Amino acid sequence: MKKINVYVEKAEDGTYWGSTQNIPGGVSAFGNSLDELKQNLKVAFEDYIEVAEDLNEEWLDEIKGLTEFEYRLDIASFFKLLPIKISAIAEKSGINPSLMRQYASGKANASEERAKRIEKAIHELGEDLLSVSI
Repeated sequence: MKKINVYVEKAEDGTYWGSTQNIPGGVSAFGNSLDELKQNLKVAFEDYIEVAEDLNEEWLDEIKGLTEFEYRLDIASFFKLLPIKISAIAEKSGINPSLMRQYASGKANASEERAKRIEKAIHELGEDLLSVSI
């Protein structure tokens, strides 16, 4: 099933903002935490569907069954969002820690290939963490 892509950013004031990327029109929401953003986005999406039904929008059938959201972040937003040690991701992805700090701060932009390496390292780290029991 197709997922609704949501681009997430963390503002300087700590607010999380999310907006859909792959549906007609768009849905946006914000929250003081990522969980609050997700809850608010779900409510905003339900309102979006309700208005589309009222207006008898042609595209409604394409998105009506969609219920799963996939949250996407740029590298700098990811590191603002989660307190993960930048050097651990740099080591796992084979990227110089200094360069990784520049990506994390937003001072440099990673190429698509490099961003995929970072994403792969983050997913591997997540799998490693999921395999641990305490």
